[in-house]
Amino acid sequence: VQLMRGDGRGDGRVNGVQLENETLYANHTIVAAGTWTPLLVPELTAVMRVVGQPVFHLQTADDRLFSPPRFPVFTADIAQTGWYGFPRHPRQGVLKVANHGVGRLLSREQDAPPVTADDARNLRQFLSDTFPDLAEAAVVYTRCCLYGDTLDGHLWIDRHPQIEGLTVASGGSGHALKFGPILGQLIADAAEGRPNDWLPKFRWRSLGLNSASEEAARHK
Repeated sequence: VQLMRGDGRGDGRVNGVQLENETLYANHTIVAAGTWTPLLVPELTAVMRVVGQPVFHLQTADDRLFSPPRFPVFTADIAQTGWYGFPRHPRQGVLKVANHGVGRLLSREQDAPPVTADDARNLRQFLSDTFPDLAEAAVVYTRCCLYGDTLDGHLWIDRHPQIEGLTVASGGSGHALKFGPILGQLIADAAEGRPNDWLPKFRWRSLGLNSASEEAARHK
């Protein structure tokens, strides 16, 4: 997938998207490609990075202990430990425990890697300290959840300042889910050039390598 830029030299106007077997023409293109956004808009490579967070699905010995309402969705002092989770799923029969922390810096081009041995050790330590009855629970599935972080931890929703016909909506930084109900309106206002009191917070901006994330929930 690549953007069709008017003069073919990395500047000019975007006229749509070139897929593998199809060309999609558009008067205005919105790139909302998550961690792959800088591959489509290389200008953002220096201000966005890919971070992997471990996710574990556990089989419980006593389902009653880890099912609602006894066991709710939880965050375990998340700003310090990063750990959070969900109760046992009634159909899948497993519960989820994952980390929302500093994470592991990844290459933008690689597929999501597996969780590491260190991730597994940290999980066991957390379970032993917080949920002893889960300390020996079998891990039935793992994955690496990819975050598209901006260097300052804020969303990136704005028209490209030099290229006509292009809006970027990316940089979720691990908290885009919390903004889900309002993201559509924000992105539409940015693409259509309508005023919105919140858009200046997520504007196209310059960030240096010394920029620090302002996401308080991502423990250090």
